[in-house]
Amino acid sequence: MSNVYERLRERLDMFPQGFPKTESCVELEILQHLFAPNEAEIMLHLRPLPESVAAIAARSGKDKTELGETLYGMSRKGLIMRYMAPDNEHYYFLVPWMSMVGIFQLQLNSLTRENIKLYEKYFQEGMVPAQRNRKIGGFRVIPIEKEIEGSTEIQPYEKVSQIIDSHTKFAVADCICRKDSRIAGKGCDKLLEACMSFGASADFYIENGLGREISKEEAKKILLKAEEDGLIHFSTNSVGSKAFVCNCCGCCCKFLSHVTKYGNPHAIVRSNYYATKDQETCITCGTCVERCQVSAITFENDYTVIDKDMCIGCGLCASTCPTESITMVRKSSQEASPIFSGGKALLQAMGKEMGKAYPFE
Repeated sequence: MSNVYERLRERLDMFPQGFPKTESCVELEILQHLFAPNEAEIMLHLRPLPESVAAIAARSGKDKTELGETLYGMSRKGLIMRYMAPDNEHYYFLVPWMSMVGIFQLQLNSLTRENIKLYEKYFQEGMVPAQRNRKIGGFRVIPIEKEIEGSTEIQPYEKVSQIIDSHTKFAVADCICRKDSRIAGKGCDKLLEACMSFGASADFYIENGLGREISKEEAKKILLKAEEDGLIHFSTNSVGSKAFVCNCCGCCCKFLSHVTKYGNPHAIVRSNYYATKDQETCITCGTCVERCQVSAITFENDYTVIDKDMCIGCGLCASTCPTESITMVRKSSQEASPIFSGGKALLQAMGKEMGKAYPFE
């Protein structure tokens, strides 16, 4: 039966985000910890797009009733995703190991000191090397809105309020990166309940006890609190409807760590803005240095200096500058970060870069 876990690893590695093999095979230990052998075998028949139980049963040759019960149980454990289709039937689909929502993120309520060690070992040995040479990032910085209000050509995906206003169902959950850091005895004291989901994704989080339902007004208050705490807004690097907004810190966030610790500036997509400073009005208080989550602002010869090449355009520094010496400047069209027409186009581009077809059968 051990071979089924290697086959499952290979299937998860078909995602553009990847699930690479390591020399230590820690990924197989993780899969054996999460999946019973029959669940691992069922995963081999699932696809990354939603399908009915009947369709999955027909393809796999399994009993529909028994399969439906198993799939529902797997979705409750955060091994796969489900949603209630308009025909009032549950549809199920694969998710990658790590993404804005992935198997790792869905283990939010199951974290222990023991499995956190396994997850971190795999992150270091598997995900970090695999991401090192990527040029296409999946997650895009959303700047603090009030810092770009005077700008022209603001796009809907650049305004977090418009993302919120486009939805009617909201949930908020703990940030898994800060939660696992705290359990491991590390991390920070920034806002923990900070990651938001919308629509069908919010339904899933609420039904699975991963998050709580909130109103649109509370969602906006959480975003303001996140900004106060020095958290960066992120969502997918695509236009159109968003299923999630994460609020991330530089000390705990695994995605930001590719930039801050592992030297891959392309791991995340910067906003279409960068910070600039009026040196004459700056009082060198250092607030911006503390607020910057990617160490793009440093002290040099008794002055604070912004490294434009490191700046990701979040606006955290500008939002609390006591002398309003920092402003956000829109990049030229040549400098602007490209954005994809939708989630599928983004994943196809990420997959193409890695020689993978998406969606896969």
